[in-house]
Amino acid sequence: MTSTNRRALCRALLCALMLAGPQAGAATLFTHVSPESPQDQRTRYEQDLLRLALEETRADFGEYQLAQAPSMNRTRLLQQLAQNSYTNLIASHAWLNPSEHPHLGHVRFPITLGILSYRVCFVNEGREADFAQVRTLVALRTFRQVQGRGWQDALVLKRAGMQVLEVDGYERLFKLVARGRADLFCRGAGEVYQEWQRRHTMPGLALDDQIVISYPNPHLFYSHEANGAALARVQTGLERAWRKGSLQRLWRQHFQPALALVQLKRRHALVLTNPYLEGIDFDYQAYFHQMLGEAITSPPRDLE
Repeated sequence: MTSTNRRALCRALLCALMLAGPQAGAATLFTHVSPESPQDQRTRYEQDLLRLALEETRADFGEYQLAQAPSMNRTRLLQQLAQNSYTNLIASHAWLNPSEHPHLGHVRFPITLGILSYRVCFVNEGREADFAQVRTLVALRTFRQVQGRGWQDALVLKRAGMQVLEVDGYERLFKLVARGRADLFCRGAGEVYQEWQRRHTMPGLALDDQIVISYPNPHLFYSHEANGAALARVQTGLERAWRKGSLQRLWRQHFQPALALVQLKRRHALVLTNPYLEGIDFDYQAYFHQMLGEAITSPPRDLE
């Protein structure tokens, strides 16, 4: 083949690639957050749910790739989202007031179906019997609680008059309770199973089986507002998975063992208000799983 023919062939191939456009382009990159420690299982459901949403939309949005951002606490996560530091970073968070986070966009779907609205507590063994007798918010205020720095749960508890110490470091929260530096570390009902499985032999740490603290706590997927196409794809995928029932099946796969462990309906419920839901722009309760029999939620189909 002459050099002239080779140049002509190269030009033809280049034109073909240009004309092929997005259909032949690279897969869309999405980023999710890494766990804070090898024992931290909190992000597994979020990663699986994001993957489900992307799989549901491959036919109309194309191929995708998933990458991991480094682990980070909630404060740093919000900074990275606001700065758009990672390509299509999709991360879950409790509801954020848009007026306070104007550069963030969200998917209008409560990804945990309300299970994080129910809090059960790790308790120091020396206070376990006392905590089991709590029946009022006044009594609950006598216990020293710990929460992660920047977690909305800490704000909700403080507004209810609770003693709350905010601490950096996920693993440190369990150790503070086990060593008696705090009395309680209250967790979402869907989080406690994996956490207890990995720490049930920790000296000084017990899991209460008498009390549940309840307040509405929808968690959503967030990204920078510039990632509108990515958010739209995830929204479409979640809604599609919900209608097909695959989202409910994934939810049950992840959280049914936790619900069997905590037995929410057998517990005494202490109900708080959540004053941090201002500006929420969709009916999140329509997707919530009813776990205590209260009228404020309705069960997702396929879980009744």
